[in-house]
Amino acid sequence: MKRSHMWGLSLLVTVSCTSPAPMKLRAPDTLPALDMGWLSLRDHFIATVGPHSGQGERMGPLVVMADATIAPKSSFPMHPHQDIEVLSWVVSGTLRHKDDHGGTDELAAGTLQLMSARDGIVHAEGNLRDEPVRLLQFWLEPTSRGGEPVYSKVAWAGPGFQLLAAREGAALSLRQDAQVYAAKVTGAKATLGLPKNRRAYGVSMGAITWNGQAAADGAGVVLQPGELTVEGTGQALVILLAP
Repeated sequence: MKRSHMWGLSLLVTVSCTSPAPMKLRAPDTLPALDMGWLSLRDHFIATVGPHSGQGERMGPLVVMADATIAPKSSFPMHPHQDIEVLSWVVSGTLRHKDDHGGTDELAAGTLQLMSARDGIVHAEGNLRDEPVRLLQFWLEPTSRGGEPVYSKVAWAGPGFQLLAAREGAALSLRQDAQVYAAKVTGAKATLGLPKNRRAYGVSMGAITWNGQAAADGAGVVLQPGELTVEGTGQALVILLAP
């Protein structure tokens, strides 16, 4: 399996839009939920496991978006993926990765992991520590298939929204026309321009307002073109997708 270096990123996204982006909030308590004791999650799109598996909506190539918490000293069992782009954003705690290509890793909060499964990979994400791990895991269907699996990661750094993954121009290279931005919000505003030729979806983590609207921790945000401004304390993840 190909493995990339750990990237540090300091890209600050600036915008020229002036009209606030219209949006629709999806409260976390309206999303399908699962609690297995060692694992709890809410599914923004197609559920990954449990009684809601295979149900729900999707947004183009974005087929899964799960907000998951793994209890201390717990792990998923080893399981396979093929021809899917699996991304994991570590919200808090330390995420443990292991795969059948000899890869092991630990990812701190503020890290985005990409596992491009391609011809096939067996892996497990887990938690070896004494505190819970919260992560957003989302899957993108690729536009090309096959090839040797690729594992890579990038650390969030600096103020504002940062482009972490994209088909080109980002530290993590996707096999899909999509862009993944993240922002850590600690009082100062973070802004992002949402172009007319993209669909966009966000996830709110912490106590954040999106264009002045308060969003509960774990809320989903369906975004329209325009300028996005987030404020408060927490994290914001935004995915831009081709129309």
